[in-house]
Amino acid sequence: MLTLEYCEDEELKSALAEELFPGEKVGSAVVLRADGVPCGLAEYALEGDCVRIKKVGVIKSERGKGYGDFFTRALVFKFMRSGMDIAADCESEYFQNLGFKRDGKGGMRAGEVVFPSQCHKEDKK
Repeated sequence: MLTLEYCEDEELKSALAEELFPGEKVGSAVVLRADGVPCGLAEYALEGDCVRIKKVGVIKSERGKGYGDFFTRALVFKFMRSGMDIAADCESEYFQNLGFKRDGKGGMRAGEVVFPSQCHKEDKK
């Protein structure tokens, strides 16, 4: 079973960050667990009335299973329920398919969020 949890364990965050984002520190984070085992990390930042998704990653041994897609969609859904605006620190077709719009600054902001079944790249084969 896949679960998400806010992470305040600095050792766990550091270990996952070193594997996923070498040389980068991670602030506020959510950990993805598969059957209780940490396998992914997402960094986010609260900026006024907006939550910004900064990074999302899944460890190499767990890639190709759709975990990244699940993780990102679950984050967006969870953040939507907060009532805050949602932004992403990248421009990507993936976020565009979820209803995000380019912000003109290299990132994207959520418009009307949707969860299409064809979002994950492996579904488009």
